[in-house]
Amino acid sequence: MTQSIQVDLAGFTELFRDLEEYVVSLDRVLSRIGAGEDPNILVEYVVEHSLPARLARAREFVGDSLENVIGAEALEKIAEQVEGYRG
Repeated sequence: MTQSIQVDLAGFTELFRDLEEYVVSLDRVLSRIGAGEDPNILVEYVVEHSLPARLARAREFVGDSLENVIGAEALEKIAEQVEGYRG
């Protein structure tokens, strides 16, 4: 069963741009760490580029778009299946 979802083009474009940045940047950062650089460069990237806030905004955009199609209860069930960091 395939369903379609309508999303705001500007929001979707911004989400893709952010995801592209994260993938490229994290690859570069992790390569530098693998080559012996100080692992703190990862923390620096996360902080300097406001990753937590930007990821929260992306989650909100995707969540709102999904909720419009599947409803709040179904979205909550999906969220409950996530395992977070347990450091």
